[in-house]
Amino acid sequence: MTHAADLERSWTANAANWTRAVRDGLIPSRRAGTDAAIVAAIAARAPKRLLDVGCGEGWLCREVRARTGCACVGIDFSADLVRDAAAADPAGRYLVLTYGDLVAGRHDLGGGFDVAVFNYALFEEDVAPMLAAARRLLAPGGAVIIQTLHPDAFPEAREGWRVEDFAAFENQDWVPMPWYYRTVDSWHETVARAGLALVEAREPTSAQGRVLSLLMICEAAQP
Repeated sequence: MTHAADLERSWTANAANWTRAVRDGLIPSRRAGTDAAIVAAIAARAPKRLLDVGCGEGWLCREVRARTGCACVGIDFSADLVRDAAAADPAGRYLVLTYGDLVAGRHDLGGGFDVAVFNYALFEEDVAPMLAAARRLLAPGGAVIIQTLHPDAFPEAREGWRVEDFAAFENQDWVPMPWYYRTVDSWHETVARAGLALVEAREPTSAQGRVLSLLMICEAAQP
């Protein structure tokens, strides 16, 4: 099987685990500050419309709407996760949509999103097409916001595929997930290839000063 097929298989098989881990607070980095960081970054843009790409069980849509009152659309290719999101948030709009369909424009999402967010949702080797697809859905002045594992978590690593075994998530029976590690320079190059300009890069930290993630705020590049 290809890395992409293994990734999709893991995401689908782990759907119930993801819902449980998120709702029971089992993911250490989320408790340490990554949740607060992404919510604050989105809320600071005062969005009227939010697109959450790779929404999982929908927590981010629920939290941002509670903070800002914005309309939220969440998409994920796991039907089980979309079902869980919709059940928890009848006022939201949640759709089963693959990244391939997003890139190809096979959807009825409309446009005019003030923020499109990828919160730990970019695992493929080439994510520039997905970022470009999100850019095309933005309202004027809108932003694509990305939060991802900080490359410094693997300071000596070369760019390439890794495998997450979920050992830190405090519950069992996960199917390992492949994901593509890229350096800071590679992230910058990927953002540029997507037609985006990096407006701000943040490094959220824990109360103990440990860097938790890389958070990038991007806007459409000027011609």
